[in-house]
Amino acid sequence: MRWLDRGAWLLLAGCLLALETRVFAAQEPTPAPKTAPQANDARWLVVAREMELEELVAGAATALDLAIDFNPTELAGRVSVRLPERPTGEELWEVASQALASRGFTSIQAPGSPFLTIVAIDKASGLARLEEGGLAATRAGFVKVLVPLTHERVQPVSDAVKLVLSKSGGVNAFQDSRSLVVADLRPNVAQALRLAQSLDTSFEDLDVDEIALEHNSPTAIVALLDKLGNARKLVFGEKARGTLLAHPEGKSVLLVAPKDEKPVWWDLIHQFDQAQPLRTIHYSPRRFGLSETSRLIEEVVRGSQGADAADPWRMVIDELTGSLILTTTEEQHGRVNDLLNRIETVAPEARRPIRSFAVRNRGVEELKGLLEGLLDAGALREALKPEPTSPAAIPAQGVTSPLANQAAVVRATSSDKLGRDVILTADKATNRLIAMGEGRVLDELARLITELDVRTPQVLVEALVVTLTEGQTRSLGVELQHLGAENDAVVKLGSLFGLGSPDPASSTLPAASGTGFSGVVLSPGDFSAAVRALQTVNEGRTLTIPKVLVNNNQVALLNSVLQTPFASTNASTTVATTSFGGTQDAGTTIQVTPQVADGDQLVLDYTVSLSAFVGTSADPTLPPPRQENKLKSIVTVPDGYAVVVGGLEIGKESKARSSVPVLGDLPLLGWFFGNRSADESRSRFFVFLRCSVQRSQTFEDLRYLGEKDLKAAGVDDGWPRLEPRWIR
Repeated sequence: MRWLDRGAWLLLAGCLLALETRVFAAQEPTPAPKTAPQANDARWLVVAREMELEELVAGAATALDLAIDFNPTELAGRVSVRLPERPTGEELWEVASQALASRGFTSIQAPGSPFLTIVAIDKASGLARLEEGGLAATRAGFVKVLVPLTHERVQPVSDAVKLVLSKSGGVNAFQDSRSLVVADLRPNVAQALRLAQSLDTSFEDLDVDEIALEHNSPTAIVALLDKLGNARKLVFGEKARGTLLAHPEGKSVLLVAPKDEKPVWWDLIHQFDQAQPLRTIHYSPRRFGLSETSRLIEEVVRGSQGADAADPWRMVIDELTGSLILTTTEEQHGRVNDLLNRIETVAPEARRPIRSFAVRNRGVEELKGLLEGLLDAGALREALKPEPTSPAAIPAQGVTSPLANQAAVVRATSSDKLGRDVILTADKATNRLIAMGEGRVLDELARLITELDVRTPQVLVEALVVTLTEGQTRSLGVELQHLGAENDAVVKLGSLFGLGSPDPASSTLPAASGTGFSGVVLSPGDFSAAVRALQTVNEGRTLTIPKVLVNNNQVALLNSVLQTPFASTNASTTVATTSFGGTQDAGTTIQVTPQVADGDQLVLDYTVSLSAFVGTSADPTLPPPRQENKLKSIVTVPDGYAVVVGGLEIGKESKARSSVPVLGDLPLLGWFFGNRSADESRSRFFVFLRCSVQRSQTFEDLRYLGEKDLKAAGVDDGWPRLEPRWIR
């Protein structure tokens, strides 16, 4: 059990500083009938704040010196509380009871227990003690009361009482003892007791009529006819026999009266249940957000009259113009104006709510920077600038701006620039944006976040790179060699054009020692000749099909290069050192930035670079020579279409001839005194780019795009296989 001390009182932040009297549970007087706070009550200046439900219950119990037992874990969570400027202990306990009921809990007085206990509403009826002294015997939110009846009409009274009880309540009739046991939330039991008292009569013709209302609310009709009955008593000395009660569903009233009096009641009800003239007014709140202001008006103004279906009330939140469009009666409009004018006097520091926005499709840091830029540029200035109208409504146009006369334009960013107007914080762990500021600014931020935080489509970029190479080499040459002996001297004559001199003792040609005509004296030998005719043809085809998936407006890079290292020499006064100097890249690089446009169009910003090494470096400390061909453009193509890039063709032809002067120029005979070669090569490059937009929210299309590649690689995709099966 948890006993509360007076320290819990501090949790209400001064709401009860003006409380003048203390009411003790042991000396509780009969509570005066309470009515809901009216919007025109000067004391009902709304003090709004969020607080823990446990704190609210503890503070309210302390205000009335009530001992209460509850499990703190069951009351975890925060509630939004709106209290009068100077609430009484009774009002505070009533607010706490309503907050408990909204969470499915209530307070009961258990049998033999001196304190109240917080339990679930659905279990309260079986745990609450039976009160024989009426409602005054306990302050519990859920009560079970014994109702003695004077007359024998127990069952009809029980049937009538059921109409005013909620689903969590109930009534049991005891015909022998002429009594009822009524259990429900305290306000419903109070109404049931009044109804039972009215029905407990000896008139045999007394019954209950349910009268549907078309225009006015049941609470308004009941209050009006009650005042009319008091006026009739002053004039004629008596009131009309019968009682009128508001139905809990808010669509009708319950009439309890003798049959001879019913026509009078029916005439009065239909006389006052007339349509009131309606008026539509636009309200432009400044300090608080549209949703907060709308909820406040619903709870304070309309809640004071009861949210009845017949109540002529329609409120629309117009985010385009930043206003509330309210259609209702002049009386209700007056209450709304009074409430909005009062909350305008609240200092700006009194309400600075904190909201958390989930960012699902973008980086939270990126979105935070974008919003800060909009705030810096004054993007909210038009929505938040003061209106020239006064707080009162404009009768001629039916438009009012009750909160537009004092607020300043909000222009803020993060950290120091935001000051005390708006503070934005990015939580990377949960990808949420936390904002603190005035409600109106937060409403505008919420709208911007909704529009900016959208899932962008993805683009599948496929590149088809084709390389075709063709080469042909022809070489024709003759090498002559003569060996002779003259005067015991060996003479060797030969023509060297790269083929080498033949060795009589070998069937192979030696390595060439040079080109041109040469002579040398050797051992005796034979005459020999070497003839070479060679033709080489090369054809090649290289195909590369890389794929990459990229977000809209992001860069996709396809890179396939060969890195060739080169050395670096560090010469010093003592010893020269050689180290790694770096690498030189050559290959294929494709960079694509897709942008999804309207009408299933794609804007492609692409760069295609084709490079290759064209030789070797003469110096090992220098990178090899490299040739690069680059294409860069921006095109617009339909979704799924291909762009042909390239078609580059590189051709190379070379011819070489080596011969003996004069002899090599002789017709026909010149072929025996020279060497001729011819080289031809051609390379062609083609690049095809195809981009397709992937719009599926469940990424189902990606499964089918990768199905072919997974099958070719022999990898199971993990999806279940659907196979036919015979069922016999």
